[in-house]
Amino acid sequence: MKINKANCTHTVNGRVKELKVKGQDFPTMITVEYQVAGNNYVVTESLKLKSEKIKLGFLPIGQKRVPVMGNTAVGSSATVSYNPSNPAEAFITHNIGKVNI
Repeated sequence: MKINKANCTHTVNGRVKELKVKGQDFPTMITVEYQVAGNNYVVTESLKLKSEKIKLGFLPIGQKRVPVMGNTAVGSSATVSYNPSNPAEAFITHNIGKVNI
């Protein structure tokens, strides 16, 4: 389902329900569960990553990829933006960027 982010004007806190690592050549999928008006919903997206320097003291020795939205452990909180007219139309608010494999 194609999400029109402009319609998703409300936000709610959700919980990371699942992280599915599909392998080195495929993106990791993140599933967040959230509740609106007493109904449970889930949103699943590919986890967006950013590069972060690895340093030994002040000396950069490499890079690692970390999620742009910070903590993504199962059970951690995540903000979800949703369409108030159709709460199933939603996206993970801070999971913004390019998909990095």
